Amino acid sequence: MLYNRFMPALFFCFFAPDINAQEEIETDRPDHTETASIVPAGRFQAESGFEYTKAEKGSKEFFLPETLWKFGLNDRTELRLITQLSYNKYYDTIYSGLSPVTVGFKVNLFKEKGVLPETSFIAHLVLPKVASKDFKASLLAPELLFLFDNELSDKASLGYNIGVKWDGESPDAMYAYTFSPDFKLTDTFKAFVESFGYLPEHHHPQHWVDGGFIWLLNSNLQLDIAAGYELTSNQHFHSYFETVGVSFRI
Repeated sequence: MLYNRFMPALFFCFFAPDINAQEEIETDRPDHTETASIVPAGRFQAESGFEYTKAEKGSKEFFLPETLWKFGLNDRTELRLITQLSYNKYYDTIYSGLSPVTVGFKVNLFKEKGVLPETSFIAHLVLPKVASKDFKASLLAPELLFLFDNELSDKASLGYNIGVKWDGESPDAMYAYTFSPDFKLTDTFKAFVESFGYLPEHHHPQHWVDGGFIWLLNSNLQLDIAAGYELTSNQHFHSYFETVGVSFRI
């Protein structure tokens, strides 16, 4: 019975034409800038990506995949769940399994008005023990972000975030920022560039640049690809990542 109800919805999501461009899917990936938009009330959205990261010599990290699950609670609020399957190799040692699950919500505070951006707020909480043995953390890890979006023209927009987060291992806060203009190349194809970074209280800051492409197959289905490079070095090694993903809404 559940199969009979779910499959038509998936078929419509993947193969239906773009009926209403004003209702097209908006996602928080593949960049690190969270969009200020909210999933429409009563709609379910999944944003999933596979990522390869090399953070230092001798290490390899894979997200297989990381998925953000969203549900539109009403016109201004969405519920959020983040799950991440990880495979990490550090020289000859391998860790794999479920990383700590994250729960939270996003609330839309203000719509865009003139030069004033659309503004939303995200609250996340990483649950340190809801994870595989290799990835359990020591502390609850909250994340608080303010999200801003400006439409610059019919072909360009600007997203940017500021906030604070904790890593689950230290009580020290880590401040975060993102800045990401994107450009509409065609009706279904966009490109973006981004700078983002983290400023820990008692450690050196980390600053990154990245960029990528987004392909809208229809109003409810999106593909993406991106790559990033750390500008600050860790013992003369610059971290980098590559990611591909798919997002859909039903």
